[in-house]
Amino acid sequence: METNQQNFEHSILEADIERLSKEIAEKRNLLEHKNLSERELIKKSLEPMIRQIPVNNLQPTTDDQQQISNQVLPNYLKDSPLEIKLQVEKLIYLAFHHGIIKVAKEAQKNGGFVLDAFHDALTDKLHEELKKRKLI
Repeated sequence: METNQQNFEHSILEADIERLSKEIAEKRNLLEHKNLSERELIKKSLEPMIRQIPVNNLQPTTDDQQQISNQVLPNYLKDSPLEIKLQVEKLIYLAFHHGIIKVAKEAQKNGGFVLDAFHDALTDKLHEELKKRKLI
């Protein structure tokens, strides 16, 4: 059953990435977005997904918490308390395992600063992934 759960989680992520790449392509064709960098296009495309209100609470397992440490955080979090950094890292990890929309509500519960940091960190992680897949 664990494998089925893992495949389900990855299918959610794949659907999010597919949706995101389509939205980026659409935004790229709009005149007001012609001069935006790839990162800014990703950030603008993520905005509706991040601000959307999903359905339930998520809690990482102990194994999940051990894998969080390799996440990318925005530079402005460098001097933030460890608790904030861990919150953002946890949200990034969960987004890649449970889907962006599902995790967005969890991010909203942590306040505006954490939500914005999550949005920025997720933009950076997805920029890497989309480039690797040659979707941007």
